[in-house]
Amino acid sequence: MHMLNSIDRISAWAGKGVAWLVPVLILELVYDTAARYLFNAPTEWSFDISYMLYAAIFLLAAAYTLQKDGHVRIELIYERFPPRGRAFLDCLGYIVFFYPAMAALIYYGSLFAWESWMLRETSNLSMWQPPIYPLKTVLPLATALLILQGTVIFIRSVRTLIQGESS
Repeated sequence: MHMLNSIDRISAWAGKGVAWLVPVLILELVYDTAARYLFNAPTEWSFDISYMLYAAIFLLAAAYTLQKDGHVRIELIYERFPPRGRAFLDCLGYIVFFYPAMAALIYYGSLFAWESWMLRETSNLSMWQPPIYPLKTVLPLATALLILQGTVIFIRSVRTLIQGESS
């Protein structure tokens, strides 16, 4: 129980922490737009910063979104089931879809990041060419957070399945 709540707190901390990158992203985009259209002085770095920030926000907020039940599902069908039925569907979904997908993401994402670090890879999407390996490291880290939060929900679903009540 304590461990599950600790993982919930980690997911909340990551989600709320990464939310502070949203204003940074907005300011960066406003600055670049003003520089480009008002002063005819586009930046070399804006595109890279914007996709890196967006990717980090999207990936690192996934566990928090899962914790808050914010991911997409077919509510029309799901909500018609009693708590045990929803718990069964959740358990089935985690076993059939979630864990296999997360295993692939953690495995291939780790290889992807490791190779990038070994090459000291840089982005070739702009003239600035910043290092890309720190961003690629976010994928396996965010996946690990998502696996932890998914496991918390899976355990709680199993508990509901056995006890017949939501926890």
